[in-house]
Amino acid sequence: MDYQLLLLLHLLIGGYWLGGDLGVFYIAGKIADPAQPLPVRLFSAKAMMLLDMIPRTCLIMAFGTGLTVATQAGLLPLHGWLWLVWLVTLGWLALAWAAFVKEHSAAGHRIARVDFYVRLVVLAGCVAAGVDAFSDGGLIAQSRWLGAKLVLFAGIISMGLLVRIQLRPFGPLFGKVVSNTATDAEQLALKQLVARVKIPVLCIWMIILAIMALGKLKPF
Repeated sequence: MDYQLLLLLHLLIGGYWLGGDLGVFYIAGKIADPAQPLPVRLFSAKAMMLLDMIPRTCLIMAFGTGLTVATQAGLLPLHGWLWLVWLVTLGWLALAWAAFVKEHSAAGHRIARVDFYVRLVVLAGCVAAGVDAFSDGGLIAQSRWLGAKLVLFAGIISMGLLVRIQLRPFGPLFGKVVSNTATDAEQLALKQLVARVKIPVLCIWMIILAIMALGKLKPF
């Protein structure tokens, strides 16, 4: 693919990522609001799960397009290995969507667990590559702004994993809402849970903007 088109795609992915996350952020408030009618909360929960696949997809595509853009710009030594980059990217994307489609089944839980560990591996790889880009004489030609972007991308993945961990009580709590058996304390717990999750989500937005700024300005 032409370098300029690939770069444009990479930038558009960042924009769709933020847009999708904004939608999830707004809808989450409806789900946690006990003043909302149950049909509204149910519809919001279904809409949120589907809409959340936009940022999840964008993260994975940003990984593949980002590595490709950096390689074509001569910043990463992956010439001849881009086929593997895209094999990993598309395999990871298929895994994420399979976890979504099968989310309420035992198979879906197993797939989601595999996806969780894949993200840990990618996180570690981005940190290692970022540190290498900061140093002189490593596998990656010294490029501190690129190193910062890689480490920040790892930060996004870590915030996403934190959200998953924080949301573990969501299913049981919302299940009680659906069955009309939730107590006032459980309604409050759900509302507080959603409020806590918004903190790492806000961090993700700030990191995305910082990554975009680094890519544009290349300040160091």
